[in-house]
Amino acid sequence: MKKIFLIVATVVSSFILNAQQDAHYSFYMFNGLYLNPAYAGSHDVVNVMAIGRKQWTNIAGAPTSASVSIHSPLAKSNSAMGLIYTFDKLGSVQSNGFQLSYAYRLPLGKKKNTKLSFGLQAGVTNYQNRLADVGTNPGGVTGIDPTFANNKNLWLPNVGAGLYLYSKRYYVGFSVPHLLNMSLNKKVNYAGDKTDYARLYRHYLLTAGYVFNLGKKVKFRPSFLMKYVKNTPLDFDITAAFLFIDRIWLGASHRVGDSYDFFGDFYVTPQFHIGYAYDLTVSGLTKYAGGSHEVMLGYDFAYDKSRIVNPRYVKYF
Repeated sequence: MKKIFLIVATVVSSFILNAQQDAHYSFYMFNGLYLNPAYAGSHDVVNVMAIGRKQWTNIAGAPTSASVSIHSPLAKSNSAMGLIYTFDKLGSVQSNGFQLSYAYRLPLGKKKNTKLSFGLQAGVTNYQNRLADVGTNPGGVTGIDPTFANNKNLWLPNVGAGLYLYSKRYYVGFSVPHLLNMSLNKKVNYAGDKTDYARLYRHYLLTAGYVFNLGKKVKFRPSFLMKYVKNTPLDFDITAAFLFIDRIWLGASHRVGDSYDFFGDFYVTPQFHIGYAYDLTVSGLTKYAGGSHEVMLGYDFAYDKSRIVNPRYVKYF
């Protein structure tokens, strides 16, 4: 049964390589650098964020993902830098990537409370597919099917770009994290022609959010994330979150056609916060997948300590 699940996961991963390729996170609204290089420096402090995700816990070989990011404005400059490490594993497929981001933030308006950020990123991803480890017959003998005879180990360069308009109350972002449509392999058909059967595709991402005051101690923040990948339907995450006493986030999301997500995030100190999210699957995998779990840790290192100790300092996005 374990080998059957592994084969199924490999087949699913082949489908994903032609559809949604990047890992998705329920805490996308806190994981801005993963979505958009123009997000770098938007906290006006040195921000470190780590998120780990285990999806479909009842299925062997189901996706396991993680990202660790750090970004900061550059002193006495409108520029900012960021670095993010990503890990993703699905069945026999595993990837590890590093992306370096640069953003230039242009203040707008008389009070300069709004900024328009232009971002670029460049990096590399190590893509591995251990096909030879997949059992392809009931006896468990590996490597009989020629498709599964050889492992893949590729280093794939990447560049991306994005725009991010934001203030303390709202944000709107658009990005294309992968501009290069890199081939993952070539297959020789019976006519002797080489054709791509797996490649990376561009992801187009649109995000937005706004914070409403519902009183002195409660704020309401709706947000959404829209994703588009060639030859696939639009993917939507729609989120509603409430912030209590500038310290506790509670919210829920709907990933259209896939899951309902519930999350909480708690500021242990003004600098350190920890969050947990649970996804309830509602797709065709409902009977088999089980839920998905996600954990988030965040920390802000401030140049100006008064910004952190001031209780009015809260980063909403």
